[in-house]
Amino acid sequence: MAQAEQLAAQRAAVSAPAIARPAAGRWIAAAVLGLAALSFLLPSAPTYDPWAWIIWGREVLHMDLSTTDGPSWKPLPVLATTVFAAAGDVAPDLWLFTARAGALAGVVFAFRVARRLGGTPAGIVAAVAYAAAPWTVRNAALGNSEGLLVALALAAVDRHAAGARRAAFGLGVGAALLRPEAWPLLGLYAAWLAWRDPGNRLLVAAGLAAIPICWFLPELWGSGDALRAMHRARDPRADSPAFAEDPVGEVLRQFWEMLTVPLWVGGGALLAAGLAARAPTRAELRLAVALVAAAAAWVAEVAFMTSDGFSGNSRYLVLPAAVACVLIGAGAGWALRAAGVRGALGAALATAGVALAAVPWATELDRVMTNVQNAARVTDQLGPVLARAGGSQALLACGEPYTGPFQVPLLAWHLGVHTARVRFDPRAPAVVVRTHNRPRGPAVPTLAHVGDAATLRTLAAGSGWRVVVRCRAPRTPVAEATR
Repeated sequence: MAQAEQLAAQRAAVSAPAIARPAAGRWIAAAVLGLAALSFLLPSAPTYDPWAWIIWGREVLHMDLSTTDGPSWKPLPVLATTVFAAAGDVAPDLWLFTARAGALAGVVFAFRVARRLGGTPAGIVAAVAYAAAPWTVRNAALGNSEGLLVALALAAVDRHAAGARRAAFGLGVGAALLRPEAWPLLGLYAAWLAWRDPGNRLLVAAGLAAIPICWFLPELWGSGDALRAMHRARDPRADSPAFAEDPVGEVLRQFWEMLTVPLWVGGGALLAAGLAARAPTRAELRLAVALVAAAAAWVAEVAFMTSDGFSGNSRYLVLPAAVACVLIGAGAGWALRAAGVRGALGAALATAGVALAAVPWATELDRVMTNVQNAARVTDQLGPVLARAGGSQALLACGEPYTGPFQVPLLAWHLGVHTARVRFDPRAPAVVVRTHNRPRGPAVPTLAHVGDAATLRTLAAGSGWRVVVRCRAPRTPVAEATR
């Protein structure tokens, strides 16, 4: 009888957390989704790459994909935007919601992974550092996919640590559908998983096969060149690290500057103190070493590709920077553990420390939010300005559409055309949709090759936009519509 009672007590002890955790997970998921929805109370609009993914989703839905122009192809965002395209004009907001929810989920998993390494104080430091980083806020606000990448990668680490290896592999495949730097790391994990458990080999084979299928076949369909994404990535902007005298050094400098000096120095000191005191357990140390190796490999990949002519955008370093936040959190947790500080006091000290270390970000965060809000207000007004100018059908009947290079996918979305149809070197007959890339910069594109003041007409203007036309014929549907 005593044995039966003891077994029942053990089962109760195991089953209570198992019941509590899913309930907590549902509350956390609801909070993430709710905060992502509340973010729309501020002016919101996607940036260049997300607009292209949104357009491609619409084109895939209508079986009319064209990827000849625009950024590099990314499979996972377009899988989502294809579904969202069925919602019509709401599709951009649905993608923004997804990207922001992904960024918030990344904060949750930064906490979870760091907590596995060094307890709750470690989780607090990692979550606050990652959430407060200007690059986290900027990418989430503009609808970039880096937040989703961090969430998927850290969730994969969390699931692996929990023993859910299949789930970890599936999440890793999701990360590999966002960035090619994930491919070698996923390949190593896939090889280990297939060796460790032969029963997983079919899953591993299917997951690995999905990656080239999703990356290359859509490009072959949309542009006729399966490797167009790679070729596009080797055509970087003028300010790319690829053009620096030392591209590798420039990538490493970018990575260093993504975190504040107090975080790097303080985090390094805490890690050293925790290791010297032998605070981490063997399992914690193994996981930390694996994270260091993976982050270093990722940075090395970006540096090597940049030296080979790829763009080397700082966005490509967001995941290793997020891992650095996790490791800094681990150092804080180990140092507090070694000092015998636990509970609420440890959590309070961790929060105060990371808040002080993040102070240098305050000015940059303010600038990021101001720029995002100003850009969103201007972007939101393009549709009404085009409507006052006569609408898509009338404008396209007048001439070919032109705008600034950074506004091409935005204008293509509103006109309902492929991005290849919109250009930025106006020639008559033309519909030139002008704006300012910078508040005090010149309006783009130039009208020098379109005509003089006597031959040009402004159909609509306002909120940072001006629609100037030189139509194909003296009397067109636009001319009629604007009498």
